[in-house]
Amino acid sequence: MLKTLDDCAPGLAPNGKMAVTEGGPLKVSGAGRDALLNCLISGGDERLECEPATGLNMYGHGPSPRPRDLAFGSSTASTISAPAFAAVGAYHADLVREMETRPAAEIYAREIARMRAKLLRLLGLDRSAGPSQVDAIMATSGTDIHLFAASLLARQGDRTLMTITLMGNETGSGVMTAASGRHFMSCVGGNRPVGKGEELSPGHATRNTTVAVRNADGTLRSEDEIELELRGLIELARAAELRCLLVVTDVSKTSLLAPSLETVFRLKERFGAMLDIMIDACQFRVSAATIRAYLAHDFLVAVTGSKFLAGPIFSGALLCPPRMSDRLKQRSLPPALADYCAKADWPEGWVARDVLPDHANFGLLLRWKAALFELERFVGMSEDKVIAVLSAFAEAVGKRLKQDSAFEMLDSRPIDRNRLWGERQASRWDEIPSIFSFYLRNPHRGGILTATESAAVYKNLAVEQGGLVPVRLGQPVRCADFGDMPASALRICLSAPLIAGACESADALDGMISQAMTVLDRTADMAAQLTSQPSIARASGV
Repeated sequence: MLKTLDDCAPGLAPNGKMAVTEGGPLKVSGAGRDALLNCLISGGDERLECEPATGLNMYGHGPSPRPRDLAFGSSTASTISAPAFAAVGAYHADLVREMETRPAAEIYAREIARMRAKLLRLLGLDRSAGPSQVDAIMATSGTDIHLFAASLLARQGDRTLMTITLMGNETGSGVMTAASGRHFMSCVGGNRPVGKGEELSPGHATRNTTVAVRNADGTLRSEDEIELELRGLIELARAAELRCLLVVTDVSKTSLLAPSLETVFRLKERFGAMLDIMIDACQFRVSAATIRAYLAHDFLVAVTGSKFLAGPIFSGALLCPPRMSDRLKQRSLPPALADYCAKADWPEGWVARDVLPDHANFGLLLRWKAALFELERFVGMSEDKVIAVLSAFAEAVGKRLKQDSAFEMLDSRPIDRNRLWGERQASRWDEIPSIFSFYLRNPHRGGILTATESAAVYKNLAVEQGGLVPVRLGQPVRCADFGDMPASALRICLSAPLIAGACESADALDGMISQAMTVLDRTADMAAQLTSQPSIARASGV
């Protein structure tokens, strides 16, 4: 973790590697921009590291704006927008000046508390008074949130916890490991190596099991089948005197709400206090009203600022409703979590703070600054306009994917939250899908592209070639096996900044949809090019 802003000094990233921009290594200078870029990629794990040659991290994004990109890949990660970057730059400069006279830890504690308060205010969660209120635990990533939740709930009355999550292809590659109370990366804060998969607290790891929402061929399993499996798992846990945490994903990588809320509420009614619910809303494709409704049912809610909100990767928060806060704030944490968070990341009055250091993670602070910049802009827009933009995009993209022989849409279902509200409400923007998943078809031999071929298409589109700007899609998601051939789906999606831009005028909306059609044109062309020359796909290294 960073102790001072000087740890983000120009020229070197916190891990000791040369800091980079999208054009290559930064010059070692005193420029404030260099220090800002270094700080934006600090205070996390190796997923934040950028390659010197490209200036991009493992997700294909860097810390500086890339306004020329056709950015329709926010289901994986995003690049900071130019307006957010300007706001973060001014904020960073103010912090640097204040650092001359005040301790870093003191500044960080004050500022992360302000970020927490602003997040709650923008979500309409700052209205409760008194000791019982919604709390927000700040985290570097969504995967860290799963680790925090498992650690908090791991022991109650000497009963071991079992977590139930969706398979990682619908959530995240490290979620299952984190949900079992284990290190999910090989390095943690400060670049300290750890044993990936090792227990944070030896002998006290939780148990984890997963549920698939798709059949082997990528089609969706029935809700009845999933509910029956979940009920059986929780019955086994009850018989073994375990507690359970069921993680509900709203929405998943491929735009699913799973398991269904009808299933969730029936399970909660059946199993009562032994079953806790956490909503994984880390895509943040949910409205403030939806979040408030989940919290009103005493569900934990996990969000991040790096997907739909399009902030830089690595900013998260675990929202705890009042009764859960009252219950969890007296829980201690494994000392090993000191590598994942700082004392100030947890709300005042939580016992968890006692084992955590007074570190200052200015990287997390700046990334949340960018995410909240976008959230504030988004929540200030008319819902009618947002619905109009989402509906127009869904109609245009859905029609193209269904009618163009270059694509095959992945099996999906509507987002249904009626059970959350108790009765049918007016149309809500978060009921309209903003992620569209599709396979690529091979125009030469027929059939679906293999997972390797789809990954090659994704990778090549993200590189500027022949004067064509990079195309950013959602990373391929392994969704099916056709015989012995694995297949992956790519994703085209909207982000809050894209929606905000399209809300400005009819011409802006038409322009955004035109860009989306260009993205699909380029994707189909790249698939045709690579499959006509298989050696190119192999040479791509995927």
